[in-house]
Amino acid sequence: MRTMSLFGLEIPTNIHTLAGFRRWVGTLDERAPRVHYYRGRVHIEMSPQDYEHHGPVVAAINDVLGPLARELAFGRFFEPPSWITDAGSGISTEPDGFFIFYDSFRSGRVRINPRRKTELLGRPDMVLEAVSKTTARKDLVDLMEGYARAGVPEYWVADTREEKTVFRILVLSRGGKYRDQKPARGGWISSPTWRRSFRLVRFTDPGGLMDCRLEARRR
Repeated sequence: MRTMSLFGLEIPTNIHTLAGFRRWVGTLDERAPRVHYYRGRVHIEMSPQDYEHHGPVVAAINDVLGPLARELAFGRFFEPPSWITDAGSGISTEPDGFFIFYDSFRSGRVRINPRRKTELLGRPDMVLEAVSKTTARKDLVDLMEGYARAGVPEYWVADTREEKTVFRILVLSRGGKYRDQKPARGGWISSPTWRRSFRLVRFTDPGGLMDCRLEARRR
């Protein structure tokens, strides 16, 4: 197999095909950079995770949704690194978090790849992406289109790069496009998937660092 070297990574020349990308990702371990594929476009996150604008947001949301999924007992929430591929839409990626109903597993719409236990096949029921300075195009253009094409019903986007925090819950319309759930009074946004309303609160911790807190309430 022909390869090329990029920042110390040996990358196959057929990485721009879904099959080639998946074979390559299957050789990586958890210390490797996060990688994403959508219809021939490959995004490799070489920079360390941003302690101010990425890590705190992902942790804040995952810390709430993981326990909430166990409490509601209607599905499983997956935290990074978790790899999912939907061949029909040409997407293979490691989201910042995603949720799958147990019914999706029971129906066969989502399954663990029997040949590679680190990969889920199918489309999740909800996906989270936190935008950083190197992932804006991936999160707001490529993956937004890809998740819609795959039929992911709900897409969460969090962005704290600017002074004003952006938190969006997008729901897939019948026309195959995402539309924003309109915030209610107090900034609460309703999630059809979770049957709860959420808001993302940004604050400065005692160490002077930016941090976030995801709040949830019954709709």
